[in-house]
Amino acid sequence: MPDPNAPGPDALFGAGFAVIATIVVLFFVGAIALSVYRAARLAKQGVNPLTLETDLAAKALQSDALRHTPSKAERLAELDVLAANGTISAAERDEARSRILAE
Repeated sequence: MPDPNAPGPDALFGAGFAVIATIVVLFFVGAIALSVYRAARLAKQGVNPLTLETDLAAKALQSDALRHTPSKAERLAELDVLAANGTISAAERDEARSRILAE
């Protein structure tokens, strides 16, 4: 025969729900506190935390790290195309070639 003093399934469900709800609330409070802390640190450094990602992306795109620098071979080939099209003279081509090769 079941113990009449033992908690029923409704009481166990209520206790489990209270524990899970407490964990969820603590998680959200922690996430908000961490966000506020990070925003305060960024603001102290003179950075707008709301535009940080956009600012970093703009700086990265403007940096030389992502810019393609043509190799000597590509630059010499471009000179040959310009000379073949008549855009530059043979003397100009030779002068530019010597400058590129001297680098």
